[in-house]
Amino acid sequence: MKLNVNRTQFLRGRFNGQLPIRPPWSVEESLFTNLCDRCDACIKSCHAKIIRRGDGGFPEVNFSRSGCDFCQACVQACATGAIAKDLDQPWSLRASFKSNCLSERGVTCRSCGDVCEHGAIRFRLTVGGRAMVDFKESACVGCGECVSLCPVQAIEIQQVELNVQQGEDNE
Repeated sequence: MKLNVNRTQFLRGRFNGQLPIRPPWSVEESLFTNLCDRCDACIKSCHAKIIRRGDGGFPEVNFSRSGCDFCQACVQACATGAIAKDLDQPWSLRASFKSNCLSERGVTCRSCGDVCEHGAIRFRLTVGGRAMVDFKESACVGCGECVSLCPVQAIEIQQVELNVQQGEDNE
């Protein structure tokens, strides 16, 4: 995947090429910014309050307080087609763990596993009673529920290649 950092991303410090996380079922980024009229209907409809006004007034998802339950209220609120339910998957997002994860450092913490309804985050006991994160990426739906509960912000939600999302990873 070739990174294409545009001028706006560069000036806002997004050197890694990561695009903002749009609401679930959003169309491809360039089409999204053309279709979205920044009416805030999706922001107002989000009962979890994870959709917020972002760069340029476009809606972005922020998992710092909660996760997405895929209620589709934002899809129903969008009149422009920028968020379209006819897409197969809500998005191509997956959780990833940073090195500061408490469990990986020997501190008992299983908050992320407790909220993972899809069984993507589990814990495997090792010798000495230490619980290590056992993350199954293919089970992760990118809902972000685990992000807000992590006491050390060790979990990030990131875009992944679509072939992982379609079940081609053999975990």
